[in-house]
Amino acid sequence: MFRSQSVSITRIAFIIVTVVLVVLAGRELYASIRTASISIVAERIERGETVADDVVTKYASRSVDVVDGHYCRSDIVAAGVTLVLAQLDRQSVNLNYDGWAAAASSARQYLRHALSCMPTNSNFWLRLAAVQSTIAEEPVSIAGMMKRSVALAPYDQVMILTRFYFWNDFTDATLAAAERALDSDLMTMLKRGDRCRVNATIREISPQLRPIFDRSWTSVGEAATARFRQRCSK
Repeated sequence: MFRSQSVSITRIAFIIVTVVLVVLAGRELYASIRTASISIVAERIERGETVADDVVTKYASRSVDVVDGHYCRSDIVAAGVTLVLAQLDRQSVNLNYDGWAAAASSARQYLRHALSCMPTNSNFWLRLAAVQSTIAEEPVSIAGMMKRSVALAPYDQVMILTRFYFWNDFTDATLAAAERALDSDLMTMLKRGDRCRVNATIREISPQLRPIFDRSWTSVGEAATARFRQRCSK
C-alpha cells in the first residue's frame, strides 16, 4: 500500500515537472517567434548594413512588446537596445523635436527594462547615462550610471574606449560628479590600452575633458606615455 502511494506521488510529481517544462518551453518559443523580426533587423544594424529609417522606426516601436511581455532573455533584450538606440540616433532635436523626444523617452524606458533584467551589464548602464544626458542635465544621476558602468567593466578595453567617447561629450558638472570613475578609466586606458586604438580615440578631446585628461597623462608618467608617440600602421 505504501509502495503504491509512493509510486503515485512520484508519477504526479513527474507530470507536474513535465507540464512546467512544456509551459516554459512554449513561452520561450512564443517569445522567439514574436520578436524574431526585431532580432533580424537588429543584426543587420550591428553588421553595419543599410537599414531604411522607416524600417528602424517600425521595429523600434515593436520593442515595446519586449517590455510589455516582460521578456528578459539576453538576446531579445539586446536586440531591442540596438533598435531603440538606432532610432534615437536618427532623430534630430532641431528638425523634429517631438520625434526626438519620443525616441529618447522610449530608449530610456527600454534601457531601464534592460537593466532590470541584466543589472550587471556595463554597456547598458553606459547607454542609459548617454540617453539621460541628451534628455536633461542631471550630473549626479548620470555620474551614478557611469560609475556603475566603470565598476562592472573596469579593464575591458572596448568598454573603456567606448566610454571615452561619452566622457568627451559630458559637461563639466557631470565629469566632476564622476571624477573617480573617470580617472580610473583614463589611467587604465593610458597604462594598459593598445597604443594605436588609444591614439585614434584621443585624437580629439573636448575643452571640458582636456584638463582632466592632461592631469592623468602627467600622472601616468613619461615612461608609460612615451609609447603613444610611436607611429601606428594605417
